Amino acid sequence: MYTATKLPSRLVIAFTLMVFAGSLRFYKLGDWPFAGDETSTLAEERSLFIGGDAPQDSQTYRLPRVIPLSYFFHHISTALFGRDEFGSRVMMAVLGTLSVGLIFLMLDRLKGRPTAIATALLVALWPEHLLRSQETRFYITAAFFSYLCVFIGAFAAQRRSTRLSVLLGCSVFAAIVCHTLMGVLLGIVFAGVVAGAYAERQPLPKNVVVIFLLSVIVVGVFFSVYLRPLVTGWNAGSTWGYGCVHSVLASINMVGWPVALLGALGFLLLLHDRSAQNWYWITCALGFAAATVAFPLLVTYHPGYVFALAISIMVLAGCAIGAVYEGLRSRSVCVAVAWIALACLGNLPSLASHYMDGSRSDMRTAAQYVTENWQAGDRVTGFSMGLFGHYAKGCEPAIPLPPLKAVAKLNELADGKGRVWVLVQSCRAGLSKDIRRWLGVHCSHELKVRRTRFDYADYSMDVFLYNPPADNAMKTATSAPDTRAIQDEMRWK
Repeated sequence: MYTATKLPSRLVIAFTLMVFAGSLRFYKLGDWPFAGDETSTLAEERSLFIGGDAPQDSQTYRLPRVIPLSYFFHHISTALFGRDEFGSRVMMAVLGTLSVGLIFLMLDRLKGRPTAIATALLVALWPEHLLRSQETRFYITAAFFSYLCVFIGAFAAQRRSTRLSVLLGCSVFAAIVCHTLMGVLLGIVFAGVVAGAYAERQPLPKNVVVIFLLSVIVVGVFFSVYLRPLVTGWNAGSTWGYGCVHSVLASINMVGWPVALLGALGFLLLLHDRSAQNWYWITCALGFAAATVAFPLLVTYHPGYVFALAISIMVLAGCAIGAVYEGLRSRSVCVAVAWIALACLGNLPSLASHYMDGSRSDMRTAAQYVTENWQAGDRVTGFSMGLFGHYAKGCEPAIPLPPLKAVAKLNELADGKGRVWVLVQSCRAGLSKDIRRWLGVHCSHELKVRRTRFDYADYSMDVFLYNPPADNAMKTATSAPDTRAIQDEMRWK
């Protein structure tokens, strides 16, 4: 195996990788409009550190107290850099950048330099990691501490020392107060340590077992006494939960199919070579797969919940790239280096697509259009009225549109007097058939905000306007055209 060389070269490479990753994460950082969860994060951070009138049974009050470490980093970001699109994301971009350096420095000692560089590049160029690093949300903070936990576990699998086991327990707790579901790391990483000992046919020290049991007790008490009252009924009634099959496909799509295939190759290569390190990473990958299947059965789930656990797949893919590099290097160093570069660019279409629209719908432009054309007596409805209110203060009443009863609510609003603006965002599948039919019959299509991407994804925002029947006959050329589109020529404002 390729061995790590002098410390200065390690630091130079780590610094270079972080500069590269940081450039990607700070590029256009403040250009993207907020998504709905981001403005919620600002309200939640304010509830914890500044205070406010959020009800104690609301998510605004509960969430920052469930995962306070994540919101501590949000508070640092807003306090130092402001509460706008750029300032609130700075610390997320910093943590995303640091995580790339962490990955290289840890893997350079654990798995050798080719694997370390390949894995760090895969993460640096990973569209999902880039999105989370440019998002005012807690996923990248949870990922950073989860990565730290997993890598400490990798050293513990190799050395099985008491000190590393204590440090491992502390890092798991840090990950939990960044994202509650990261409590599964305690079982995944310990199973990896056990698998490593079994692979080398070595006994597991009693101290390691005792520390693990104590960690389980501490986490159990923390959950029962502190977390359980705060998380009871969490996301009850939410409609975006995934099933098991959908969850599995979403996780593969999240890491990217090229990386998933490389990860499968790495799994087979590591399985063939029996060592503590190899079996540890195999166990972590199986833990990621198990969480992907199990979480939808236990909680109202979406793929972001396992984002922090996907590092094991990146490591397996990096191992596969490193193994091929070693085979090619004896024949041609240039070809071997080219292989690493090409293998790490498998997600390039999605990476380039992210810089088209920030991987989110543009409520900011839609709200600006409504504000400019607002008349006395108007009302507005849509799926994200909290976000609309952030960008269109004074345009009231803003009435939430329930996703499962959208047509019924639209009919109710149509019975009233005055115009109704309808703002709806959609993905590649478009709007549901019932909503699309109702809007087509009763409304004029005023605006479409969309950028054409290079991958499968689509983030559209449509603005419709309902005019009461008595007003329809009065529409003249002074009104806006029925359909206005902002397509590829649209520029972020």
